[in-house]
Amino acid sequence: MATSDFWNNGVNEAKVLGGPARVIVALKSATTYPELISDVLNLTTYQTQANWTDVGHTSEPFNISDGFETTEWISQQAGRINIQVGNWNRTITFTMMQTLTDKVMDLAHEADGRTTNADGDTVEYFWDKPEVTQWRVAALHLVEGASAAANLVMDVFPNCKRSGADSETAWDRGNPQTASVEMTPLPDEDAPYNANWYRIREL
Repeated sequence: MATSDFWNNGVNEAKVLGGPARVIVALKSATTYPELISDVLNLTTYQTQANWTDVGHTSEPFNISDGFETTEWISQQAGRINIQVGNWNRTITFTMMQTLTDKVMDLAHEADGRTTNADGDTVEYFWDKPEVTQWRVAALHLVEGASAAANLVMDVFPNCKRSGADSETAWDRGNPQTASVEMTPLPDEDAPYNANWYRIREL
């Protein structure tokens, strides 16, 4: 076999997710966990379904990180021989650009309540809440180079709360305001395997 037979001829775009994520959220109390992409997004109009809110595209990659604690089994003769898995740690982190979109400040800073003042302006309220909101979060991507007619991939986090990490809303002269948030996926008792994350791929 020649060396050229081993290496792929370029990147297989059908295996690559590209661009920013489109993030869509819902209150956990108002929805059931989505089993289909069409439970979240109308695949004809690409508008959100009832009780789901589009918070726009991310300005940076949608980050999913996980790891777990371990207990190591060590042999004096062979060294490390096994590990025992302990608690898993999974977080999602993303930065939203459309900060005037409904639900963005709710996600990033636990805004709680909106009113209209005497001038007709919208007022959002922030206060030190004793509990944070439970969300369902869906992050949708297109396969690199694909049209919106097919090849959507949706990562679903059916039960999320804001983590204790700082959320930042940043103003920068000449650039749009952004709002960043880190969330902790939690098990959903209604999802298979009590999953806290699953991925749906269009075929």
